[in-house]
Amino acid sequence: MNIQRFIIVLISMFVLTACHQGGDESGLPVEQDVRLAPGEYVVDEPENLTAYFEMLCSKYGAEVAVHIDDFNDSLKVWQTVGLLDDYAAGMRAYYPADEVRRALDEMAFQLGCTYNHNGFEDTTYPEIFFFRFLEQAVRLCPIVDFVTDFHSSDGTAGILNYREWNPDPLYSFLIYPTNDGLRAKMIGETGSTTIEKLFHLSDSVGREYYLCSNNGNMVYQEGIRWLFFCQHLFVRDGDDLREVASHVGPNCFVPKDFNDSVIFNPRLLRWDCCRQSGEAFVRIEGTPSLLLHLDGDKSRFVVIE
Repeated sequence: MNIQRFIIVLISMFVLTACHQGGDESGLPVEQDVRLAPGEYVVDEPENLTAYFEMLCSKYGAEVAVHIDDFNDSLKVWQTVGLLDDYAAGMRAYYPADEVRRALDEMAFQLGCTYNHNGFEDTTYPEIFFFRFLEQAVRLCPIVDFVTDFHSSDGTAGILNYREWNPDPLYSFLIYPTNDGLRAKMIGETGSTTIEKLFHLSDSVGREYYLCSNNGNMVYQEGIRWLFFCQHLFVRDGDDLREVASHVGPNCFVPKDFNDSVIFNPRLLRWDCCRQSGEAFVRIEGTPSLLLHLDGDKSRFVVIE
């Protein structure tokens, strides 16, 4: 690497990493990388949202990416930033739920297109805006339903999923309560995680958990039917949630040529390989099962025969 290229790399790394002594007028805390996904980034609490996002664009290169770079769609995103600003300042009585979802969907749609064609290439700057916008929209949201696709049975937390242009997953987010309002946390990895079920659990000593699950979804890929199994367990850690166990991957505990269904029993916290018989599912004898054992930081998924 020649000296000129080395200097360019150093400058790029400096520009992308937000390192501050204390905070500034935009509310950025000390030493945070603005590229971090929700859950890894300590949520900023700016007094002026419009100034905050303008700063992210001018100082760190964040950009509003919408399909075909439509000016009107970009403008609508910025207008929604203004609506959130008005709501936070008490100048607007109602949270702009429809506008927020529309803005998120527009940006995620373009990110899904970019990721589908280029992988992680060219997604950095649009993700900065999208991730930070999602955090602010969630932070100010009064009801979990406004920013989720579905919620747990008790309504305490919810899931927001985005896909690429095809059925492949792009992002999954857990929206959950804290003492300071709702927060967002990315689940799993970009391009590999879709969550279809959310279970609010507790153990024998009262510890609180959220199980984010695709419930053993069967999918087709290149003409082959295979099972992509995806389970993520979060435990309450003070006022936050922390992932303590996961069980992820194709054919991770089912037989190699398995072509039936994996059924989850939330009462037993157990997944079984089952075959449908009429309207019921019956466990296939001789196949393994997966059991979730709740034990705080020692929680784990155990394959049993």
